[in-house]
Amino acid sequence: MSSTRHDRLDTFTLYGMARSFTVAAAQLGPSSNTKAQTVERMVALIQEAGRRDVELLTFSELSLTPYFATRVHEAWQDFPEDGLPSPLTQPLFEAGRQAGLHWVFPFAERENGQVYNTAVLIDPAGTVVQKYRKAHIPGVVEPRWEGLDIFEKRYFTEGNLGFPVTALRTGESAKLGMLICYDRRFSEAYRALALGGAELICIPYNTPTFGRPREEGHETAEILLRAAAIENQLFIVAAGKAGVEDGVEYIGGSEIISPEGKILAKARTDGDELVVTTIDLDALAKLKARWDFMPDRRPELYQSLSDEDDTPAASAGK
Repeated sequence: MSSTRHDRLDTFTLYGMARSFTVAAAQLGPSSNTKAQTVERMVALIQEAGRRDVELLTFSELSLTPYFATRVHEAWQDFPEDGLPSPLTQPLFEAGRQAGLHWVFPFAERENGQVYNTAVLIDPAGTVVQKYRKAHIPGVVEPRWEGLDIFEKRYFTEGNLGFPVTALRTGESAKLGMLICYDRRFSEAYRALALGGAELICIPYNTPTFGRPREEGHETAEILLRAAAIENQLFIVAAGKAGVEDGVEYIGGSEIISPEGKILAKARTDGDELVVTTIDLDALAKLKARWDFMPDRRPELYQSLSDEDDTPAASAGK
């Protein structure tokens, strides 16, 4: 990291002078043949982010591996990771330290015999400072029809860490939360993060087109994200898988969204791509000074939302 970049970060930390923040969605194309090859591509994106003075980067869901939940695998135990950093992932941590940035690393995590669809926030020193496990698990355990199924329920345990929010630096700094893919279809998840003080949500995803035009699939995903940004008055950085992997096409379209639902930056390719913009965190205070939704909430009327009810056992997609 350059001395100029060090000076800029130190000024921010010590004096809280700046509220501008450069963020990036690191879109990934189809997974490489080995994890090591995919790691090389991810390192290249981190290095590019460092050259572009990015302060926070997020990769797409299950970034180390193919999106293996589109098939029933007899042998799949090589997909999850048992701990971080591992010899395989060490180059990513080193690249992050060299670039001097925070980065969100989504991967399949194995712990105590359970496998979680996980994302961790890693600081510029290479320390894991936040962990999120996907709360809403889509799909089925066994095939149910011809065509594409999602088998996340076969492989993953529901997340058990809630919706944590972390300040990226001491003092006046961006407060970040994470969701993963299918979570973005549940408004309660965004609201939980917003009530926890989140100003920015990173959302890795791997969303197939399910045989529809790619643009149609991405439009649906984008509507969800833009609505959530508006309703909760926060920024969203969404990073997805793109291209065709193992015969399955993905919507891609990684993007960064403002609290007013505007698209600030968006991917232009179907492969590895860094989508970068600088956001103004002070804009959140200005927006809420005009109209802050949170004080007008009526929690006493929402009690039924937490009541248990009978719901279908399976979900259709991502």
